[in-house]
Amino acid sequence: MHCSRRMIVTFNKPKHIIREMDIHAEKELIKSELDKVEDIHLVEAIKNMLAFGMAKRYEESLKPMSEGAFYKRNEESQKTIKDNQLISQTKARAYFKRKHAG
Repeated sequence: MHCSRRMIVTFNKPKHIIREMDIHAEKELIKSELDKVEDIHLVEAIKNMLAFGMAKRYEESLKPMSEGAFYKRNEESQKTIKDNQLISQTKARAYFKRKHAG
């Protein structure tokens, strides 16, 4: 893979410096370099890194639910059940497939 000197330097910079850089320009540089990659193992490694990053962001977004929040959520759920505002799993799946289809 051909790497420009700028790309190598960017990857070795501390995180706080990268945050200060123009993220759009950095992403465009990575995209252009990625278009040149022919090694399937490197592509798979990049995919794994991206999946790991998404999983880490998801884990970091999880917060323990407070007792008050739990009881509020439970109360809302009970009201939904009582008011017969539930939908089937089939309808829920179809909704989320449509929502995330494109």
